Amino acid sequence: MVGPPSPPVTHAAGAWLATTGVPEGSGWLYNVLTRAGVSPGTTRSILDFVVRPLWVVLVVVGAVVVAKLGAAAIRRLLGRVAHEAAGRSSSPRATARTATLVALTANLWRAAVYITAGFIILGTFGVNLTPILASATIIGATIGFGAQSLVRDYLSGFLLTLEDQFGIGDVITVGDTTGTVEALSLRVTRVRSFDGTVVYLPNGDIRRLANTSRGWAKAIVDLTLSPTDPAELDHAKRLVATAAGDLARSPRFAPSCTEPPQVMGLVGADATTCLLRVALRTSHHDRDALERALREAAIKALSEEHLWPSAAPAEPPAAT
Repeated sequence: MVGPPSPPVTHAAGAWLATTGVPEGSGWLYNVLTRAGVSPGTTRSILDFVVRPLWVVLVVVGAVVVAKLGAAAIRRLLGRVAHEAAGRSSSPRATARTATLVALTANLWRAAVYITAGFIILGTFGVNLTPILASATIIGATIGFGAQSLVRDYLSGFLLTLEDQFGIGDVITVGDTTGTVEALSLRVTRVRSFDGTVVYLPNGDIRRLANTSRGWAKAIVDLTLSPTDPAELDHAKRLVATAAGDLARSPRFAPSCTEPPQVMGLVGADATTCLLRVALRTSHHDRDALERALREAAIKALSEEHLWPSAAPAEPPAAT
């Protein structure tokens, strides 16, 4: 004899069963308990007060485990990349900055896992997530289409900071902008040019960057001469080399000049003049000052030997 049909479960229990993949009114656990002789009311109580809390606990424990394992993997993978980037960088802030970014990424992973677990728990208690997810999808798509450049700026800023391509105080060139970095965030970089103009560079627009404030630099000076014979040119090279050597050994520049000066010879010439180049390796802090001092010392040495071009004397006025 077939017994009376099982009464339908409550809306909350049915919604929870639906979220766990069990059809409402015919779940495997509900069927097992009712066929074992447990009354439908008791079965619903077991589902509501035993199985559901156990499921919530399982979701919470699983979220904690996944969050910790994922954060550990992120720290291991990104930490290796950050360590390599810090090894290539001469900035003392590189290690601390990369450690901060690794921790930020791990926190974002944990937040995503916990938010997902929260949605699962809400669904377990019968909260209808369809309107919420639909609204979130529409809003997310709208923001995604409207803020593509903003997302690109933040992602580029994250990578620029992670790789420590430049820092505050560095002199950089981006496109036609050259100046000193005054502020750096994940979205924008503030640069002050040499004439005092403040330029804001979105990080997403930085495609090719030149940093002149890392490691060593070279002070390069070009001298325009007008020799009348090859002997004068050789003599000018010796004079410039001596002046550059004396400057490199001076108390002012000796600590930063790590190599002897290089007289590179002629780098350009025409029918009347030639271009003589001399270079000194130094630090980026002293490069501009060393270039000015090197140019002055070379011109002084050439002028004393009458090898520096002088202005032609003015012709006397024609007699009338």
